[in-house]
Amino acid sequence: MAIPSFSTVLATLIIFCVMLAISKRVWTSIATTIYVLCFALLSSFIKQAYLGVAMTLADMHFFLLRPLENFHLFFNYPLLGAILLGVCLGFTLCLVVGMRFERPLRLFGLPRWGMSIRFVPAALVFLVVIGAVSMTSKDSQEPMNDGDAYAAFLSMYEQQHPGGVIGRLNVYFNNRSFEATLPRSRDQTRFSQDQAVVAVSTEFPDLLLVLEESTFDPLIIRKCPKAECDNAMLHPMPFAKRTQQAPLLVHTTGGGTWLAEFAVMSGFDWRIFGRGGAFAPVSLAPRLHGSLPLQLRALGYRTIAIYPTDGNFLSATSAYSHYGFDEFYDASQLGLPSEWGDTRDAMVFDRALAKLQGADSRPTFIFLLTIRNHGPHGNKPQTIPPAFLKSATHTSIYMADYLARMRDSSNDYVKVARQWLDAPRPRVIGWFGDHQPEAAWDFTEHPELLDDKRIPVNAEGKLLQYVTQYQFSANFGDKEQRVSREAMDISYLGAEFLAFAGLPLDSGSAAARVVAKQCGGTMINCADRALINDYLDFRIHQLGSVQ
Repeated sequence: MAIPSFSTVLATLIIFCVMLAISKRVWTSIATTIYVLCFALLSSFIKQAYLGVAMTLADMHFFLLRPLENFHLFFNYPLLGAILLGVCLGFTLCLVVGMRFERPLRLFGLPRWGMSIRFVPAALVFLVVIGAVSMTSKDSQEPMNDGDAYAAFLSMYEQQHPGGVIGRLNVYFNNRSFEATLPRSRDQTRFSQDQAVVAVSTEFPDLLLVLEESTFDPLIIRKCPKAECDNAMLHPMPFAKRTQQAPLLVHTTGGGTWLAEFAVMSGFDWRIFGRGGAFAPVSLAPRLHGSLPLQLRALGYRTIAIYPTDGNFLSATSAYSHYGFDEFYDASQLGLPSEWGDTRDAMVFDRALAKLQGADSRPTFIFLLTIRNHGPHGNKPQTIPPAFLKSATHTSIYMADYLARMRDSSNDYVKVARQWLDAPRPRVIGWFGDHQPEAAWDFTEHPELLDDKRIPVNAEGKLLQYVTQYQFSANFGDKEQRVSREAMDISYLGAEFLAFAGLPLDSGSAAARVVAKQCGGTMINCADRALINDYLDFRIHQLGSVQ
C-alpha cells in the first residue's frame, strides 16, 4: 500500500495552514483541506480518463500560464467546465457553511495576541513554501543519471499507473516543476560535424507538412469494416511520382499534440529531458538552437506555421517563434471558427495556400496543423452519418464518430495533395498522425483485437498505443512507392522529410538518419543505448541544439 510522500504531506500542511489563517476555525480548515485534496483526485481521474495520465501540479502551473486563453478548453469540453464550476461553488459553500456554524478559536480573538497568533500559520506556510521551492530548484538542476534519458519513463509510468488514492496524490504533488534537464555530456567520437550530406535536388522544392490530428490506421482493428475504415490518405497518392509511407512511433497517446510538434521541430523525444520535457513549449522551446525550420531558413526557405486554434493556447505563439518560423498564423488571423469541431481541414488548407500569393520567390516550407478530428468523440451520436453509425456495432460509438471525421480529413487531404503537387515547381507534401485518439484505446490496448498483418514489425505490446502513420509524396523524381511495416520514431521525421525532398542535411540530420537505420527506426527503445547516448550527446552538447 502506498504511503504519502513528503511532497504530499507538505502540501497538505500548507493547505491546512492557509485555510486556518483565513477561517480561524480548525474543523472548517480540515474540511476545506480534504475538499482540496478531493479536487486533486477528481482532476487526476478526469485527466487519466481523457488522456491516459494522471494530473500533476506542473500541469496546473502550465495551464495557468495563460488562463484566459487556456480556459477556452472548457468550451470545447463543456462537461469539464461544468465540473470545474461545481467544484468552485462547492468549495465556497464548504467555507461559508463552516464559518457560519463553527466558532472561531478563542486564541485568535485575544485582544493583544490574537492577530499575532493568527499569523503563525502564515509564517509556517512561508517557511515550508521556501523549503519546497528550494527542493524543486535542487531537483531541477540534478543531471540525469549517466545521460540515461530513460528515467522519464518512470515518471510517465507513475502517471499512467498512479496506484490508488495515496498514489494519485503523490503523483499530483511530486511532479510540481516543468523545468527540463539535459543529459550529461559524455566523451564520444562516433559522430562528427563533417558528416553533412549534399543536396540531391537541383532545385529546392516547396514543402507542405501536415500534422493530422488524432490520425492512425483504423484498419489495424480486425473487425473495423473496410468501407468505413479504409481511407484514400492511407494509400500512396496515385498522382504522385514518389511516395514513402510507414507506421510512426509517437511519444504520447490520446493527447499532447505539442509533444509531437516538438519532436518534429527539434528531432528529440521529450522524455530525454526528464519530467519537465512534457511541457516542451515553455521548458524546451526557448532553449532550442537547432530545429527543422532553422535548418530550412539557412537554406533560403520562407517558413510558415498554420495553427487552427488560438495562438496563445498552451503558449503556441511563443513556442513557434522559438522553433524558428518566420511567420505564424492562428485561427483568429486566418478567420477560422472558434469552435474546434467546426473547423474542417479544407478550411485550414485553403487559408494556408492563400499565404503563397505574392511575389516572394523563395522556396516555401509550410507546417500546418488540423483540428477536425480532435476529441471528444461520440458525445453527439445524432451528428454521425448513418453509414458510419452502423460501424459502431463492430467497434464503438466513439470509433464511429472518429471514422466519420477521418473520412472528411482524408477527402480534404487528397484534394489539397493533388492541388499542391499539380504545379510546375518541384513540390513535396507529407502528413503524419500526432497521436492516437482516445477511441482507439479499447483496441490498441488489446493486441488480440488487431490485425497481425498491419501491426508494425518493430512495435508490439504496449508500444501499439503509440503507433500512428506518416506519408510523403513528391511530384518529381523517378516513379517509386516505398511502403514499409517498420515503424519510425517521430524524432527522425524531420530528417527523413528533408532527405525525401532531396535537400542537403546538416551533420545533426545526417546523424539522425544513421541512428534511425542502425536502431531499426526506434530511439528510446533502441537496443544499442550507447549509440543513442552518443547521438544525444552529439546533438545536444557538441552541436548545441539545446542549451
